[in-house]
Amino acid sequence: MIEFVILLGVIGGWIIVASTLFLMLALGKMWGLLGVILLVGGIQINSILKRKYMKAIVDATPRAKEIAAHIFEMNELIMLSSYLISIMLYVVIQKYVEIVIKLPRPIHPVG
Repeated sequence: MIEFVILLGVIGGWIIVASTLFLMLALGKMWGLLGVILLVGGIQINSILKRKYMKAIVDATPRAKEIAAHIFEMNELIMLSSYLISIMLYVVIQKYVEIVIKLPRPIHPVG
């Protein structure tokens, strides 16, 4: 079960990165705000799963419960960092496109 939780956090992070970056590149920078909605939704799903999981492991040791709580917190950090990475990738891609489009000019006129 805990492996599923970790996998869910990683997949959620990739979904946030891919969708936010695609929206920003295809439709403009302001569409990246939809990534915030995805981020909040992912964190809400994570907290719901955390409550359900913590209720399900009532017989576990306190150490196991503590580790499970840390894993859910790690998922939230994965999703938050995924959103920040998508914004940084957007800036890097925009700078790369700007350099590629503006730099290749002939130095000497032909003729």
